[in-house]
Amino acid sequence: MNKKTLVGSLCAIVAVFLLLAVFNSGNQTSLAKWPVEGFQNLAFSIGWLSPFPDSVVYVITVLIILLVAALFYRFGTWLVAAK
Repeated sequence: MNKKTLVGSLCAIVAVFLLLAVFNSGNQTSLAKWPVEGFQNLAFSIGWLSPFPDSVVYVITVLIILLVAALFYRFGTWLVAAK
């Protein structure tokens, strides 16, 4: 694994963790349950604000998390390439 891939992967992991932490803030759950709680809270927020059925909301939630990971992976690789 080269430096570009490593930095991009770390940026993506940190970004997804921070996204889920934002949607998990205020909950009294343990750190081990944060990914599931954050995912559920993000899905609830999307479902509350949209008229879509639950299955579509879960697909949109997964796509948002993948989009954040891809964008920050690209940002991380750009950071290394810019040096």
